[in-house]
Amino acid sequence: MTVVPVHGEVDLATADRMRDQLLQAAYASRCDCLVVDMSRLDFFDASGVSALVSVYRSLTREGRHVVLAEPAPIAARVLWALDMDRVFEIYPILEMALTHTSGLRVNGDPILNTVPEHPSAS
Repeated sequence: MTVVPVHGEVDLATADRMRDQLLQAAYASRCDCLVVDMSRLDFFDASGVSALVSVYRSLTREGRHVVLAEPAPIAARVLWALDMDRVFEIYPILEMALTHTSGLRVNGDPILNTVPEHPSAS
């Protein structure tokens, strides 16, 4: 799995950059599970949700898993308002996402709990 923190403001001006950085981190690590740590967001709007859905679609087409962890209050409000808990697994704290995803298996083999270096999105 790969954990990628996003921070700062994610809006129309920055959402595409966040999407690209999440995909780049997933492809560089060749991970089976991408955990998006949303705890340090100062602003998050529907364009951020659209970017996350794009990442989700790209990775799930390849059989990968995407989960969201510890959304900051501003992000949580947007995610819940748009019913994104119907699309994503959303965990209130990062450790819960890591614990849950440690049980994921591919062809019967556990996915390793490693956190490689990764770029942060803004």
